[in-house]
Amino acid sequence: MEKVKGKPLLRGALWLGIGTFISKLLGAFYRVPLTNVLGGLGLGLYQMVFPVYALLLDFSGAGIPSALSKIIASNHQEKEKNAFDYLSSGVRLLFLLGVIGSLLMFFLAKPIATLQGNPDAYLGYVFLSPAVFAVCLISCLRGYFQGQMQMSPTAISQIIEQIIKLTFGLLLAKRFMPNVPKAVAGATFAVAISEFVALIYLFIVYKRQKKLKGFNFSFDKKGHKERAKRILKVTVPVTLVGIMIPLSQVVDSFLIVNIINLYRKDATVLYGLLGGVAVTIINLPVSVCYGISAVAIPMVSSSKTQSEKTKSTLKSIFLTFAVALPCALFCFFFAPFIVNLLFRSLPSWQKTVAINLLKIISPSVITLSLLQTTNAVLIAKGKLYTPVLSTLAGVIIKTALNVGLLIVPKLNVYGGAIALNACYFASCLINLILIFKERAKNGNSRAYRRQFAN
Repeated sequence: MEKVKGKPLLRGALWLGIGTFISKLLGAFYRVPLTNVLGGLGLGLYQMVFPVYALLLDFSGAGIPSALSKIIASNHQEKEKNAFDYLSSGVRLLFLLGVIGSLLMFFLAKPIATLQGNPDAYLGYVFLSPAVFAVCLISCLRGYFQGQMQMSPTAISQIIEQIIKLTFGLLLAKRFMPNVPKAVAGATFAVAISEFVALIYLFIVYKRQKKLKGFNFSFDKKGHKERAKRILKVTVPVTLVGIMIPLSQVVDSFLIVNIINLYRKDATVLYGLLGGVAVTIINLPVSVCYGISAVAIPMVSSSKTQSEKTKSTLKSIFLTFAVALPCALFCFFFAPFIVNLLFRSLPSWQKTVAINLLKIISPSVITLSLLQTTNAVLIAKGKLYTPVLSTLAGVIIKTALNVGLLIVPKLNVYGGAIALNACYFASCLINLILIFKERAKNGNSRAYRRQFAN
């Protein structure tokens, strides 16, 4: 059993890890010519839009891939029919939420941009809004495939997204320059286009697989309510976990820009360097470990014994740490090389700030990678609300530190980087303590049962 279990973990993690890494790498390289076109101000506006976008995605059902993956993997009887029914119920549920999410972003674009401290971000929200709907349906299809341990459709669709975004983003941004707000809107509209193309790809793959396997299932309408309830039961806590980080990033976009604006005139630029440069680079190695966390959910969920669950958990955590540690060291020691390679068009003072920010947040490669893996393990074990509480604790710490540190002119944006480190470290530490505490408890229980039997 162990041998069988090990192969899907590594193979699935490899597929998703490579796919996500390539997509993030393309995204990072995309920032290079995009920064050349938009400049520091344009990059700051572009970066201001995405925390709110990510938050709406989570509200609209970005927890669906993990939820469907867990549910489908744990259904051992009539697995194909169950998978089809849960996918159909998920699509019906997410269709409406996606429409609502897109409309909210469209109609609240002006108030949000104004509250963030720069009304010029308004058009970016408007043209990005259709993407919320597309991602909701993408989430259902990805959850369906991942629940059956098919990671390649998710990986390939992520790469498609980035290629389309890169191509159309640069074309549209150049088309509307030197009008920076319109150029930013063009770049965000490219994101919407990329999501719809990815959706079409996943739908084609699903239809092709259904035809090849000869499935001719009809949707079980009678069981829809029960399936929808079960999906929501898992999705709500998973979504809450997913919301925490984007919500804190939205708060960051308000705090960092508005607080630094009190004593500097380049607050938007500094925020762009933190979120658009340093965090973008950090997300590259973290994206490799995302494959491990995504595979951990169906792997642990489908394990039939406590021993199998423990082995899958330890493998996931160890593999995550083994990948993240050298990446974190590379980001720290080679920060000047990375920034100069990827963002050579930035002015020298901005490069210096970006290098310092990257060095400060390099430990987050380890803690954020472990956080997403441990969250996945806890969700797979049915401890759905534990990651919510641990992530919330980290976000509270980060927000408190942001308020206390950003106000210090000498620290300025570096205070935000320190707060980011503290957030991921605290949340990750809580998860690890709970996981190993449970393992020790289960080990003691088994030892007691053996002693009692003797």
